[in-house]
Amino acid sequence: MRELTGATGYKRKLKPDAMPTIFPHKTSKVRPREASEMRMKKRDLDERLGALLSRPSSIASDESDLIPDEDLITTSPQTSTLHAAVSVATMCRPNMIDAATQTDSLTSDAAVQWPADVQEVVAIDHAYPVNLRDWGQEVDSGSLDLSPLEDDFSEDSQPLNRDSDPDYILGLSSSQSSQESHSTANDQESRVFLVFEEQLKQLLQRCLKCGSLIAQEDMRELQNEGSQFTVELTCANSCCYRWQSQPSLSKTKGKGNLLLAASIFFSGIHFAKFHRFCLNMNLQSICEDTYSTLRKRFVFPAVERTWAREQSAVLTSMQAQEAVVLCGDGRCDSPGHSAKYCTYTFLDVHSQKVVDFKVVSVTQVSSSNTMEIRGFKEALATIEENGVKVTTISTDRHPQIVKEMRVSHPEKHHEFDPWHVVKGVSKKLAAVARRKECEGLGEWIPSIVNHFWWSAQTCGGDAEVLIEKWVSVIHHVTNRHDWPGNRHYHSCAHDHLDDDSQRSKLWLQPGSEGHQALVTTVKDKRLLKDLEHLTKCIHTTSLEVYHSMYLKYLPKRTHFGYDVMVHASMLAALDHNNNANREQAVYQDGESVGEPKFKISWSKVHKRFRARPVAVPKGYGYMKTMMEDVMSAVSDTNLVTRESQRHVMAPQDRLPRSQIIAQARQFSRFNK
Repeated sequence: MRELTGATGYKRKLKPDAMPTIFPHKTSKVRPREASEMRMKKRDLDERLGALLSRPSSIASDESDLIPDEDLITTSPQTSTLHAAVSVATMCRPNMIDAATQTDSLTSDAAVQWPADVQEVVAIDHAYPVNLRDWGQEVDSGSLDLSPLEDDFSEDSQPLNRDSDPDYILGLSSSQSSQESHSTANDQESRVFLVFEEQLKQLLQRCLKCGSLIAQEDMRELQNEGSQFTVELTCANSCCYRWQSQPSLSKTKGKGNLLLAASIFFSGIHFAKFHRFCLNMNLQSICEDTYSTLRKRFVFPAVERTWAREQSAVLTSMQAQEAVVLCGDGRCDSPGHSAKYCTYTFLDVHSQKVVDFKVVSVTQVSSSNTMEIRGFKEALATIEENGVKVTTISTDRHPQIVKEMRVSHPEKHHEFDPWHVVKGVSKKLAAVARRKECEGLGEWIPSIVNHFWWSAQTCGGDAEVLIEKWVSVIHHVTNRHDWPGNRHYHSCAHDHLDDDSQRSKLWLQPGSEGHQALVTTVKDKRLLKDLEHLTKCIHTTSLEVYHSMYLKYLPKRTHFGYDVMVHASMLAALDHNNNANREQAVYQDGESVGEPKFKISWSKVHKRFRARPVAVPKGYGYMKTMMEDVMSAVSDTNLVTRESQRHVMAPQDRLPRSQIIAQARQFSRFNK
């Protein structure tokens, strides 16, 4: 009885065949075993991690089959390499028996231990700093801390694959400081990729500070960041920090936003088209207001500085020339007589580079018809103020410019562009040739145009020779190849034409309707007077090519503001000057190696195949310099943003918005 009741003073002895009793005796004063305490803490940790992993997460469910359980268990120090190259190992559960004894468990030598049933995917090719803790020490499972300490960064705590990410920096307090230090490197050499949101969040499943798990609902995305993806992350270990997908850049909400604004403008892409492109593929980008702000603040000044250097270099090279020949032409922003802007450009004939241009708004002059003459005056004055000696200017037959050259610049020789003159002659002949009685004249138009160019090129600077050669075409088309009465030119320059070498075109009958229409066009008084300005045959073909390329940056069907007109014109001039006088490309391999390249195409005008030389590809190295200038302008404290120049055509102040809308609704004929 004393044995059963556990009376005091009785010394109990354990029999050899005794079994553990179920009756409680006095409470043991000895603390629990260390192994039991560890099992309880381990069980509590398993419950916490299980509750965390049981939360809804599409990423974990999709990737749970990628890494099997056996790959997450490390059995020896020699095999402690995981798929993700992360220095995190797991420990298997110890085997338990009812007699409160423990078998030998398989433990890992790795520092951080995780349950074997954790199948959360670790981002591959990314290193996480972890804390080395011994599971045999006293650890409070309620406040498990995996954040790195100052003395914990030993060689064993470094990422297993140190060469996988050489730019990764340990010991930073926040991701922003890491991004700012990384942005000081060569930014233009950094590549930019298109990453989907689901793939990006896989890399954010573990804390960058301690390596613990981050639940989906603990990722809070910040809005209004443009193309930048910014999230606030909170891990299971209560580490809270902000992560950004782009290097930090002051005043821009991310470096990528500024790069987008500069690249769109430099490429000549209209923002509406780019915005539609982003919407079609659900690509996050900046809005139009942000684009306009960044463009005005950082992009426009960079374009101005680049164009100022280019223009200064062109003017310096022209100052050494004794006689400078310029060709100029104006371009309106829209077809017809309702243009708002006119850009007048001067091009150096010798270097084939743009010297200067002026953008004139209709609000600066009395009407749109006087914009071109004002741009001509301002651009010519700017060139002469820089010490350039202009002796000859070639333009079209604009009446106001003709008068300006005759009155204000009589010392300069004024030339007309032969292309503009012969274009007018061709149009007149084509209109006459449509008449039935002038049948046969249309076949002679290409030959007449070629004769005009030949006359201008071979006149030797003599206006009389040019006129006589040009008028001789009225005799040639009637099969008459010599004539008396002229002073310089008496017969055709070609060889004698016999019956076997007659052309396929029919000769015109003298005095016929077609021949009389040709004589009237060739001997037009204004045309013969204009031939005096064609003796040097200075054509503006390069300027017309420049205006064609100009449409890339400023299409006529789109309205732009004054600032955009000016700076886009600078871009067009930079594009032309940096790619002027390109050499003809040659074949680099194949049977035709070393031979020049030609493009064979069918000409609808000449009704035959034509071979056009192919130039070497364009170079855009200057744009890289401008991009670097834009990036450096962000940190420039002396940068001053100038006010935009507004050119409103309305002659009076605008009424209140509500009043204008009410009037539109009242007087609209479409209101029912």
